[in-house]
Amino acid sequence: MRFSERMGFVKVDDVIQKDKMNETLRNDIFNYGAHILFDKQHSNLQQNYQGTHYEMLKQLWVNFFHISISSLTDEMAMAGDNPNEVLHNHYDDLQFYEVYDFLEYVIQIWGRSSESVKTINQLLSTNHSAYRFIKYQLEPVSSDIDISNITAGVKTQIDDGHLQKALNELGKREDINLVSVIKESIDAVEVATRKVSIELFNGKVKDTLGKSINNLVDNDFIETHPAYLEAMSKLYGYASDGGIRHPKTEIKHKIDLAEATFMLEICSAFISMLKAKLADWRNR
Repeated sequence: MRFSERMGFVKVDDVIQKDKMNETLRNDIFNYGAHILFDKQHSNLQQNYQGTHYEMLKQLWVNFFHISISSLTDEMAMAGDNPNEVLHNHYDDLQFYEVYDFLEYVIQIWGRSSESVKTINQLLSTNHSAYRFIKYQLEPVSSDIDISNITAGVKTQIDDGHLQKALNELGKREDINLVSVIKESIDAVEVATRKVSIELFNGKVKDTLGKSINNLVDNDFIETHPAYLEAMSKLYGYASDGGIRHPKTEIKHKIDLAEATFMLEICSAFISMLKAKLADWRNR
């Protein structure tokens, strides 16, 4: 496990990269784009150094970077005919959204294959990018609400750090324990709800989530529609009955990344709501 994960320094923006891009994702996109451009065989171009690489760079120069073609020969000479270096000099200046434009352009022109799309989507998933290719078009797969809810939930600090643990696990680049993400998320809800119940209405340390919620409802702390509260109780039941909260029990169904992220988001939103209501209650 990385130091940042052990110490709890993983940030929401690194787990769901939507409006920014960290250096690792930026470098991985460049490396894969360069692989598509310079390592693969392209039958529609001459198979010699100046033919293949120069023609590709020329097309990028004219149609993507919109730089005068007269500069390309000089830049190739200065870089010792190293196409990666020539490309990287201009790639470094791109904004995060322009990096995605670059990736989409390369895939659409030179990487139109199911294999390329599968590989790049795996790369984007590993880096927790909020975008995926659908066919050959890059599309968002996470919304602003995902990020704001999780950020607000983690900042409440009434869940004994369970949300941060879930976030740390989800932030790994490989071997993510999705069961742990869901367990920590629902445990965060139970801890936070119990804390509020104990502080305000004499709740008990051993109260379950259901008992703590009922205590808050009975004391008019929560006026949310009962269907919402029932949904939270059912999610708790799902985590208990499905073997997620009890490791010795066999998990009844396969958990995927989308499901784990959903649980982290909805649990974060619930805890954020509790924190806001607690602040209002104290200010009465």
